Amino acid sequence: MRTFVLPAVAVAALLLAGCSGSSSPSSETPGDTAAPAADANAITGTVSLEPPRTLTGQARLDLSLVDMSVQPQVAVASKTITPVDALPLNFSLAFDPQQINPQDLYVVHATMEDGDRHFDTAIAYPVLTKGQPRTIAIQLRAEPTPGDKALAGFEELKSRIGGMKYTEGSAATETVSRGWQTFRDAKGDIRFIREREDAGDKGYTRTDFAYLDGKPWVVVQEHLASSSARKPESVARAGWDEQGNLILHRRLVAGTTSALGMDQAKALRSDAEAMLAQVRAGKK
Repeated sequence: MRTFVLPAVAVAALLLAGCSGSSSPSSETPGDTAAPAADANAITGTVSLEPPRTLTGQARLDLSLVDMSVQPQVAVASKTITPVDALPLNFSLAFDPQQINPQDLYVVHATMEDGDRHFDTAIAYPVLTKGQPRTIAIQLRAEPTPGDKALAGFEELKSRIGGMKYTEGSAATETVSRGWQTFRDAKGDIRFIREREDAGDKGYTRTDFAYLDGKPWVVVQEHLASSSARKPESVARAGWDEQGNLILHRRLVAGTTSALGMDQAKALRSDAEAMLAQVRAGKK
């Protein structure tokens, strides 16, 4: 018997709707491309993303029909669709009618995994009993990844540097001129360094380094054609957790986001460590 636990927010929504088995084996099929035929012993509908986004083409979608009236909650039918290369898609989830108690409350729950991205439903979808439908439209939403959370923390920190104490430094060679600002929190710890590097015809680079507990946390680096250019030609973002594991590695070019190469992410971390060491050594 497969037990099932829905998110608390979904359970609360179902309680407001008014709620008063062994599980089927899961099946694995390719994504449905045509609308499923009507079946009295199946839940049908569509699954879409809100907001829409591009998938990798290797996503895995899991659907479960869950009896919410028993404890622990039981999935009486389930299905896996993989690979999923795009949403919306149509689905049909078959169930055994002998396992359905008209007095119980049933919901369909959907989750999807696409690389390191997890998708879930914000609400539950009641079906079958108590006047609920057999056809539903499910919307999935992306949950924040550790990289998303790190980037959000970076943006929040950047919004506060105006209130921090800062120092300035600069350096120059025959081909490159550099300038930077170092921002410290109330304890005197370095939290943010903003560096600008002008290489003339070779372009202009803006790099923001954020630090947490004295270690590189997030680096955002923009490459521009010149110091007067309005928009960067490319943006690289890298971030690490407390153990130094890479959790954010994205590159944006011409509006398209892709994975930042591991070597590039490693180089950004090395730059962050070198800049921190330089500032701590008093080279301003």
